[in-house]
Amino acid sequence: MKTLRLYIILLIVLSSVKTVSSQTKSDYQLPEVVKIELNRLAETYNILDQFSNEVWNGWNDYKNFPFQMSFQNGLRVLVGHPAPPKVYVPYPHLKVNGMSIHIDTTKLNNFELKQPLSCGGGILTLGSFNNKPVSIVDLMFYPAPESSYKSENTILVYIHELMHCYQPKINQRQSGNLRINPDLNIALYCEIEGQALLWAYEKNSLEESLPFLRDFVVARKLRTKDLSMSEQTSQANDEFSEGEAVYSEVTILNSVKKGFKSILTTDDDPYYNHFSEPDIYLKRYTDYLKSTKGNTLDIYSKNYWYGCFEAILLQRYFPGWQKEVEKGAWLNQIMSKRINLTEEESRVSVQRFHDLYNIDSLSKKHQEVISGRDELYKVFQERKGFTYIIDTKPVKQYINPTDKNYKLGLISMYPDGIKELKFNDVSISFKQVPIEVNQLYYVKAVDTEQGKHKKPYTIEYESKDKEGFFYKVTITTPLFTLKAPKVSIRKSSNRVKFVIHSRT
Repeated sequence: MKTLRLYIILLIVLSSVKTVSSQTKSDYQLPEVVKIELNRLAETYNILDQFSNEVWNGWNDYKNFPFQMSFQNGLRVLVGHPAPPKVYVPYPHLKVNGMSIHIDTTKLNNFELKQPLSCGGGILTLGSFNNKPVSIVDLMFYPAPESSYKSENTILVYIHELMHCYQPKINQRQSGNLRINPDLNIALYCEIEGQALLWAYEKNSLEESLPFLRDFVVARKLRTKDLSMSEQTSQANDEFSEGEAVYSEVTILNSVKKGFKSILTTDDDPYYNHFSEPDIYLKRYTDYLKSTKGNTLDIYSKNYWYGCFEAILLQRYFPGWQKEVEKGAWLNQIMSKRINLTEEESRVSVQRFHDLYNIDSLSKKHQEVISGRDELYKVFQERKGFTYIIDTKPVKQYINPTDKNYKLGLISMYPDGIKELKFNDVSISFKQVPIEVNQLYYVKAVDTEQGKHKKPYTIEYESKDKEGFFYKVTITTPLFTLKAPKVSIRKSSNRVKFVIHSRT
């Protein structure tokens, strides 16, 4: 799911601020902002009605999966669910492609929704129907930059997630969602794979692309030679799942270049250009491949772009590859089978890694990063003292600052710290101290000089309720200052956690 979607990592948010209604309002009128999002969903169905079979023959179930849309004002909109949870009530004033709409207004707040909005999310289950769980597309919406936003971006997200819904019918093989911490071998050959895919894509014939496709196959074998079978299967599964979903975006973009019938006008959606410049969007995919291939520590996000370009190249040179996927083969296995390397061709590719890919300089570059990561991890493990945790999970705020960092699994280590985190009415300003971000939502800081400080923190707030929530809070510690609308505090002898419960 468009988890890294990265395309590579999105900030997805859900406000839980002051509630203005304890039950869903049956007379509630959807804001125009939300109606525009529903228009984009209707256009998505319209486009897939015309081109879904060009992505995958037989893909016709995209209207069978409900959409749940969550907004920062607390509103939730459910489209097409056969048995909505009780908190949802029918919204009789509007339908999407004949599908019913239900709304939940129990947590409305005073946040003002404005277009444009971006979204991110994934696939989950919500309720059941006929004794079977109902799979839905779950999306959260947040403000997008006015200068760069186009509705096409959101429509592509919808297409991506709907393809995820169809993928279990394509390939039933499942595996654990493993995260590989790269060693030098993995990082080195990962970059060679990406470069080989890029060069193969840029050529105009199989004859020109074939040497680079061979290079990719050899590099993949060398990259995975020390991985267990479960690790190889997990990576192949992720590469297909995310890569083929991105491939669906690319295929749709190439399809609409030929022309299509839209059901929207600019009055319906002022941010929609009807895919009038698809090449602008298509260029982004090669840009993502170029920028990702050399990233030493981020192996997972490569699944999106490597899988996509493997599918593109298979479709270009070896049509019919989809049948092999449906029989249980992974993308890299199909590529290897179609290329059918000889021992001599493998030796030639290994030599090309030296002559063409500059493997020695790549090795030096990746080794420096990996050594830095390993040394830094030891330093972080040895830090002892009073521990502070800031928890943003209740407000669904990913922590992904761009300050210099090293990744190890789902830990991001910031040796020089983080300058500031800010979203909505929440702000956290840090002093220059090492910071960890764990499991996407938890910021960890350790005060190694706790003996010098009288108190671990001081707090100022406007009000406090019986449940232990503080409102309009300023918390000052030796390492950072936190300001937030609503916070709870959990303390132990040598640790404190500040849990953020509201954005505004």
